[in-house]
Amino acid sequence: SEMCIRDRGNAVLGSEPWAANRRGGDGAIREVTIAYSLAIAKTETTRAQYRAFIEATGYQTPSAPGREGCNTWTFDRVLGFVRNHNWDSPGFDQREDHPVICVSGVDAEAYAAWLAETTGKPYRLLSSTEFEYAARAGTRGPWFWGNSNAAACEYANVADSTFRRLYDYAPVFACDDAQERTAPVGSYKPNPWGLHDMLGNAWEWTGDCVHADMNKVPTDGRLWRGEDDGDCTKRVPRGGSWASGTDWVRAAAQAADGALYHSQLLGFRVAVTLGE
Repeated sequence: SEMCIRDRGNAVLGSEPWAANRRGGDGAIREVTIAYSLAIAKTETTRAQYRAFIEATGYQTPSAPGREGCNTWTFDRVLGFVRNHNWDSPGFDQREDHPVICVSGVDAEAYAAWLAETTGKPYRLLSSTEFEYAARAGTRGPWFWGNSNAAACEYANVADSTFRRLYDYAPVFACDDAQERTAPVGSYKPNPWGLHDMLGNAWEWTGDCVHADMNKVPTDGRLWRGEDDGDCTKRVPRGGSWASGTDWVRAAAQAADGALYHSQLLGFRVAVTLGE
C-alpha cells in the first residue's frame, strides 16, 4: 500500500460530554503526543493484498466455537454467523480492490506479521489512539470533513439513502454515497492527511485490547493491551462501516469485539513506526 508518513505531532482526542451520539467508550477529551514518525497505509487492506498472504502462507483462520463463518447482515439487522461466508466469499459481491472483510483481529495481526517478515519493515496494526489521531488529521468534532451530515457521502461510505433501500436500521446520513455495501478502497475524498476511508467502508481492527475504564488510556500513542485490566479476548475496532450511521461513524467512537470475531463490516489497515 501507499503510505502516508507523519512526523511527531500533538492532537486532542475524545468527545465532549455534550456531543451528539456520544458513547461511554469514546474517552474524555485529552491531549496526546505522538513522539515518533508513523507511516500509515492510505487505504484499508484489500482482498488482493490479503489473498497474497493466504496464498503465501496457507493461513487457516481460527474461530470462536459456535461462531464459525462470518456475521452477516440482512434487511432488519443481523442474520448471524453463516458458516460458508468468509473473506473470499463474504455473502455479497466484492472486487479485488474492495477492503477485505470477514477477517478477525487475530487474522489482521497475522497478516501484519507476515508483511513485516516478507518486507523487513515492522508492519503492525495501529493503536486505537493512533487511529483517532490519524482519522482526525488535526480536526476536532465528530467528522474530519466538518459539521455537515449531508457532506458525509463525499468522504465516506456509510449508512445513507442507498443503504436505507436495502436495510431498515441505523440513523442514516442525509445523503447518497452510491454504494450498497463495501466500496473500492480510496473511492471517496481523503481526510486532510491523504488517508482514505478512515471513517466508513469497513470498521478497522486496532491492536488495542478492550478496557472498561478509559481514564488510564495512554496519551503517547502506544498500544494498550492487557495492562490496566485490559481484556485481550476482545479488541477495539474503529471508524465505522458501510452499515454504520451517525451514531458510530464518528472520530471518537470505538467498538469492542471478540479477537476471533468475523463480520461483513470489519477489516483493517496497517502502519509502521519509522523511528522514535
